[in-house]
Amino acid sequence: MKSADKRNKSNLLSRRKFLSRNATILGGAIVAGPVVAAEQACRMTQAEVMGPFYRFGAPFRAQLAGPGEPGQRIIIRGTVYGPDCKTPLPETLLDIWQANAEGVYDTETPGNFTEEVDFHMRGMLYTDENGNYEIETVMPGRYGVPPGLPGLEEYAGLTRPAHIHVKAMHGMHVPVTTQLYFAGDPHIASDPWASRKPSLAIELEDDGDLQRGTFDFVLASGL
Repeated sequence: MKSADKRNKSNLLSRRKFLSRNATILGGAIVAGPVVAAEQACRMTQAEVMGPFYRFGAPFRAQLAGPGEPGQRIIIRGTVYGPDCKTPLPETLLDIWQANAEGVYDTETPGNFTEEVDFHMRGMLYTDENGNYEIETVMPGRYGVPPGLPGLEEYAGLTRPAHIHVKAMHGMHVPVTTQLYFAGDPHIASDPWASRKPSLAIELEDDGDLQRGTFDFVLASGL
């Protein structure tokens, strides 16, 4: 009987240890869950192809479209953050370019980065001391992918959704080149780039004759 009592006590202690250990694990999971979720919610801005129409040396200006530029006027503002999605990054350089309202860039020679152009619908600016930026422009027009572009031959004739190109660069952070799209554009679903990255689509709201939208960038650490 004594031997049986010892076995019962031993089994009881083992069960208690098992339950205690698993309660600790489960408790840790309950505590860690929101932390993991928060980390997953903080995501770096997704990169996109630069495209063939980039030109280095755009003038510093936040108004890409002059007062007489035809098209739907839009203002996009936001903040550039570090990898924690909380720390703003002042003096981040944003290099921005786009097509005009007719879907035409200021150059007709894709891939010729040395061609002299007037830098129409292009500009560079720095974020302010709080990491904020604001640009004024017009809704870029949609256009078909030109034939014969190296590496993009299979997409010739595909209509691209309206988009704005942006390169964001800051100190010891990994620069990102991306494209900003607009929610509700009917060509996003068939686009091989935009369709895979819904986080890059901006919701626009009417504000009189203007439309306004917000987009925050998050840059990965380069350290």
